[in-house]
Amino acid sequence: MKKSIFLGVFISVGLILSSPAAQAQDGAPTTVSLAMAETIIDAAKAKAEQEGWKMSFAVVDSFGRPVAMVRWMTPKVAHGKALTSATFGRPSATVEEFTKNRPQLFKNVQKMIGESLLPAGGGLPIEVDGKLLGGIGASGGTEAEDIEAAQAGLDALRAQ
Repeated sequence: MKKSIFLGVFISVGLILSSPAAQAQDGAPTTVSLAMAETIIDAAKAKAEQEGWKMSFAVVDSFGRPVAMVRWMTPKVAHGKALTSATFGRPSATVEEFTKNRPQLFKNVQKMIGESLLPAGGGLPIEVDGKLLGGIGASGGTEAEDIEAAQAGLDALRAQ
């Protein structure tokens, strides 16, 4: 009985969060949808393939939950960069300065989240209409290549 109640609540919450009601009253999204994540990853992957880079990509929502991932060899690194961008609302490369200036605070944030943050280039926040919806992380190239591929994904989303 308890299991069926839990399952019912779990399914109900999932349906609510994935429904159109998960949008703000103005129609703007409040989180990264699977369709948005696919658009971002498809464009980032196309950029990487065009340049001959073998990369992994991860998209997380604003709570750091995975939405989509394409992996080559370093999916945990891509996820860490995406999570860092979503957590701090800024490129993961800029969070590196924060870790140098406030190392204990960064460690505390990482403990609270319970997952590995990665303050290195390749993670970018996903924003729509000035609202933070999540983050994309790219991994497998140099930091500059990771950033370029991730940016191609965001550019494709903005072009829609």
